Amino acid sequence: MKKIIAFLIAVFLLVAPTRIYAADWSELNRLLDESLQLVKQEEYTKAERILTYFSTEFADLNKKEDFSAEHTRVISIAYDKAVQAMREETMSQKEKEDDVTALRLVVDAESSQFQPLWLSRENTIMSAFSQMETAVQKQDDEQFQRTLNTFLYEFDIIYPSLVVDLPKEEIERLNAHLSYLDEFRNVMAKNESGQKQMQVIRQDLETVFQSPNKDEATPSLIWVMISTGSIIIFTLTYVAWRKYKGEQEKRKNRMKSKNR
Repeated sequence: MKKIIAFLIAVFLLVAPTRIYAADWSELNRLLDESLQLVKQEEYTKAERILTYFSTEFADLNKKEDFSAEHTRVISIAYDKAVQAMREETMSQKEKEDDVTALRLVVDAESSQFQPLWLSRENTIMSAFSQMETAVQKQDDEQFQRTLNTFLYEFDIIYPSLVVDLPKEEIERLNAHLSYLDEFRNVMAKNESGQKQMQVIRQDLETVFQSPNKDEATPSLIWVMISTGSIIIFTLTYVAWRKYKGEQEKRKNRMKSKNR
């Protein structure tokens, strides 16, 4: 019986979908957390060294997992931007910190199985957008320009993560909104159509922060749950059947003994 159960477990481990998460991803995220702390302490040279080591580790992990070309490109761009920020003397400490944060968020988006970290920035982004709406309603062009810059800056921090986590169609829709805001920024606060467009953009932004709910069971997780449940049910059924057969044999033996 023990051999059969061991065999079933072995089969399950072989057929279950696998992906390396724990040690490798944990190490990458730890390195970025360490780099971010160094940036906050204005230790930019040390932070860059950590980022360089991160790059080597990420390349090794990429060989194991074979990420999509698009995701590799997005993470690489975020990495290059973070490294360049460490070397740029004219950038503020906050700008450097935000560039490393953007890298930290996109790596988490690629590796996390549950709630991605970039969702935690919803309040910051939606608050900036609300200020834009207020400026449009008041037809205050100066305030709109200022709040639009703040919104675009904050949105840029999570944008790489969105590319990793959201469907291509949703990214294209967001890109269209961003292009619209940039192209018509000088007239948005001066006409009524600007308010209507802001309503459409708000709806899509709210959808963005609802979409990547990784707490919900993914198809692979559901498959694992079903497979595990099936094995447990099969094992219990088999044990019950063996017990039943054993009792039947005992009864037959007793009947034979009485008939002798």
